[in-house]
Amino acid sequence: MHRITVYVFIDTIRIIADVPLFWVFYFLYFQKEGSGGVKAAGINAVLFVTFGFLHSVLARNFSKQLIEKVVGAELVRIVHVVVSAISLSVVLFLWSPISGVVWRTQGVLYWVLTLFYLACIGGLIYTTRFIDYLEFLGLRTFLRKMKGKPTKPPVFSAKGPYAYCRHPMYLFLIGAFWLAPEMTYGRFEFAFLGTLYLIIGTYFEERNLREELSEIYERYRANVPMWIPRLTPWKYESNESKNIIESVTN
Repeated sequence: MHRITVYVFIDTIRIIADVPLFWVFYFLYFQKEGSGGVKAAGINAVLFVTFGFLHSVLARNFSKQLIEKVVGAELVRIVHVVVSAISLSVVLFLWSPISGVVWRTQGVLYWVLTLFYLACIGGLIYTTRFIDYLEFLGLRTFLRKMKGKPTKPPVFSAKGPYAYCRHPMYLFLIGAFWLAPEMTYGRFEFAFLGTLYLIIGTYFEERNLREELSEIYERYRANVPMWIPRLTPWKYESNESKNIIESVTN
């Protein structure tokens, strides 16, 4: 594949993955009160549950194996990312505003909550500095395949915010759901369903991480909280981690 084609492909995947997330932030902040009632709320719930179900099914091993047979191992994660991004965009596009407001602030409190909301977005973006974002999107695996290099095994890292809590990205996202200067019933429903989905999804994600990283992740779980951040960062010795890996693989 030509280098320019590869760059275009990578940029396209990043745009497909990133745009829906920023759309969520726009959607939440500028969510307006509508005229919808119970029926609209029910349709919204069906849309969100469908997105969550599809996202979860694609993360299961049997789905990965099926996708691998169709497109190849190097594109499995990319397919997951693209389908999830498109399905989330459909939810946002078809979401029906609901009548009623849970709370509405004014004056100083309005701007304080807005700043906290923006801080959550900034915190989420900052957290991506401490993960291999291209690996997260599946693009690193794709690039290794293009270069004829083998796929690397999962690598444990607890840098930056991950030294304080195990899921800082999700924590910032949940904060963005609820830190609203104006909470319409439509935003409340989205925040509730989104929070519930993240909590349930984290359980399955942790199960996979425990299987992939074994004792290292068990030590991490024992020292770093899932949600409520530690006051001081947890530190581990790289050599100790290496010894644990060797003891597991030998």
